[in-house]
Amino acid sequence: MEAPAPSPDMVTASRRHLTERYASGVDRLLWDTEKRLVPDLDAIRSVIDAASSGHAEGLDIGAGLVLLQAVRLEVDRLEHDVFEGAHRLGMGEEAIAAVLDLPDAAAASKRRRWLKGRRALPHADIASPGRSGLGGSAEAAKRAGRRAGEAADRAAEAARRREQLSQPTTRPRSSRQQMERAAANAGEARVLADEAAERVALGLLRAADALDRCAAGCEQDSNIDGVAGPQLRRKANEYHQAAVRYREMAERYRSINQKPGYRNSTG
Repeated sequence: MEAPAPSPDMVTASRRHLTERYASGVDRLLWDTEKRLVPDLDAIRSVIDAASSGHAEGLDIGAGLVLLQAVRLEVDRLEHDVFEGAHRLGMGEEAIAAVLDLPDAAAASKRRRWLKGRRALPHADIASPGRSGLGGSAEAAKRAGRRAGEAADRAAEAARRREQLSQPTTRPRSSRQQMERAAANAGEARVLADEAAERVALGLLRAADALDRCAAGCEQDSNIDGVAGPQLRRKANEYHQAAVRYREMAERYRSINQKPGYRNSTG
């Protein structure tokens, strides 16, 4: 059973409570100087860590659960927008059901109606403020890398789905309509796989940019702090090498879509 969506006021109060309780380092500085909230997912992870070590309070757990529901609502809102975008592009319920591994078009239509109801609920925008400084750049690089990895998984799944849909039918008496529908599904799956690969590449490039900023910050600090200078220069070199690897990975993902016959492998 889906828990009710929390009110925006409750979400805001929960964010303030967890930021005041668990913000540290750059997050504490940003809260003290700019009243900038800790991102929702970071706040939730802080509650989990505190609960594991026995330092969380009941109010912390409650606030964490409220933020979880806020994040879930935001994901549902995004999914609704994707559904609507797919329909604007002419993508039918059967194709959406195939991508989501739903039983049939009726199941996709039912989920679309449910998401529409969720989209209409009052909500508070997700707290995900940008970070500044060296620590913020490093954290941004980690987040971008995680997002790139998740997008890579989605791209691989989309590619597998595309291959499944592109297999020739084994039914000897398939009607022309069924064949055309299978071809359309395969084409839509190819487009989704291509778009997923491009999102992976963009995520990797964002991560590389963040790592380059980390490297530049370390090099700048190494000229100021003579004692920690060698260590900072080593760290700058590590960040730079990681950025190079990320850009190479992004290039490989983009080259997939440019291979001759890739887009027309089933046509």
